[in-house]
Formats: sequence, structure tokens, C-alpha cells
Amino acid sequence: METSRIRFRLDLLIRLLDTTTGAVVEERNVRFFKQSEVVRPLSRGSGNYVFLNSPREDFELDIFVYGYDPCKISIQYEKLDAQMPIQEVFLIPSENMLKGQPVRTLCGRLPGLASIQAVNMYATCGCVSSFDERRRILKLFGTHGLGMDGIYYGLIHLERESYEPFTIVKEIAKDAVKIEHPFKEPFSVNAPISRVIFGTVTNEGDYCIRVRDDGERLLYLVRYVAGEEVRFQMVDFHHPEQTLQ
Repeated sequence: METSRIRFRLDLLIRLLDTTTGAVVEERNVRFFKQSEVVRPLSRGSGNYVFLNSPREDFELDIFVYGYDPCKISIQYEKLDAQMPIQEVFLIPSENMLKGQPVRTLCGRLPGLASIQAVNMYATCGCVSSFDERRRILKLFGTHGLGMDGIYYGLIHLERESYEPFTIVKEIAKDAVKIEHPFKEPFSVNAPISRVIFGTVTNEGDYCIRVRDDGERLLYLVRYVAGEEVRFQMVDFHHPEQTLQ
């Protein structure tokens, strides 16, 4: 008797995350569109959706999740791992969401704007203890044993009111992580670290970034790229009527 085998190849894993908290999006009312046609990846729980036995061709994917702004992403396979192609998608909570904490919004238009992100100045994850540049090992203190459960963080330069984004590739211990690249900018021991919150930018320069209204102080350091220039602006999200300059 012959044995039949059915093989499945993972061609894409979409991981949905709430950009304001870093938590996975458990909402099940999710729709995906590829070139205006519905596609149905398999749900694997915890915000994970997989495409099996699909052509590995670049494409744009529209994602609609209840309680979040619509999102369009570009899948570019040369930027993904060939063995485990994972695309993390950071969703922005809608202003009219019916559950969870309310949000505060900074929006406007700045022609030539390419990207926008921010870090919370009052919700740091720890501070720099030491950094081994050769091994790219960053040691921290003040994490209260919680570790760093995200991937994208910013090392804050308080005296310059700026920060350098960095990516974690591996957690070594509760107080040590390996980062993707060495830091390019000088920094001091005790420099605070905070998780990055991502916003969106259109081709016309319309931008939107939101944060949870979860504290008396909502002071964020916004990092944005206009043309080829990296700029920073301190924003109080209790008074987000200011615009980027």
C-alpha cells in the first residue's frame, strides 16, 4: 500500500501587534486583501497568520482589523528570512475603539516625510549598564527582572533630546540582549531605553501616530525622517495640537 504525503511550505507569517503596547492583537475580526481580492491565510492564534504554498513574489497586502486603522504593507521577500519569512505588522488603534484604554493622536502633514516613530520618556524599560561592541551584547539594569519582550527599542540621549533606534535579535538573560548592529552614536552609561511606537506616513506626507492615554504624563520623543534629515521633537500627547516642524 502506497503512502501519500502532503507537504506544506510556509511562505509567509504575518504577526499582528498593537504598536502602542507591543502586545499581540487577539482580535479575530481580521480581513486580508491582495490586489483588492480577499485572501485567507490560516490563523495560528496570538495574532499569527500563515500563508502556505504561495508564490514567493513581492506584493502589497491590505489588512483590516476591528478596532484598528486600516493598514497597507509591502511584502518584499529579499528583506525577509528565507527559512522563516516573518512580517511583523504594527497596528494603530482607532480613535473610536470601544474597548481598551483611550488613545491620543498626533497627526498632520509634512511634505517629504518618510517615517515617524516615538518613545515614551516616562515608560523606560531599563538603563544601559554596559555594551560589548564586538559581541553586540547590551547589558541593562533597572528592568525589575522583567526583561525586554519586544524587538524595537530606542536608546535615549537625554542631553541631546534624541534617541538611536535598535533591534533586538536575542535575549541572553533578563538583563542582557544581543542587538542587530552596534550603536553608531556615542552614549553614556545609565542612558534609558524605551520601546519604539510606530506611526504611519502617506506618500503625500500625511502622518498619524497614537499612544495610549494611560498616565498623567504623556511626554514622548518623536523621531521623524524628512527627506534625508532625521529630526526629533518632544510632544506632550495631552496637548497634541502641535505639529511637526
